[in-house]
Amino acid sequence: LYPKITKDLSFIVDRKFSFNEIKETILDYGTTYLKNIQLLDEYQGSSIPDYQTSLCIQLTFQSNEKTLMTKEIDEILTKLSELLKTQYDINIRI
Repeated sequence: LYPKITKDLSFIVDRKFSFNEIKETILDYGTTYLKNIQLLDEYQGSSIPDYQTSLCIQLTFQSNEKTLMTKEIDEILTKLSELLKTQYDINIRI
């Protein structure tokens, strides 16, 4: 097997959307390199508006055919972030 690349993605989203909904959207996105999505942290507190929640997810990418380049994964993450912004009006946290 080729090496895995893990990337964390943190964002703020309306509480009406569940992690499972977002996870399904990411899986439906269709990249075959995405092997796992894990919720690392969910936070609701004083720094987050009442109707929102902060999620941190970890995405694990791996290819069965080649070593993935960081640039490839970054491009996938950019497109994925745009998709989530469109569908769920998320705000990416850096």
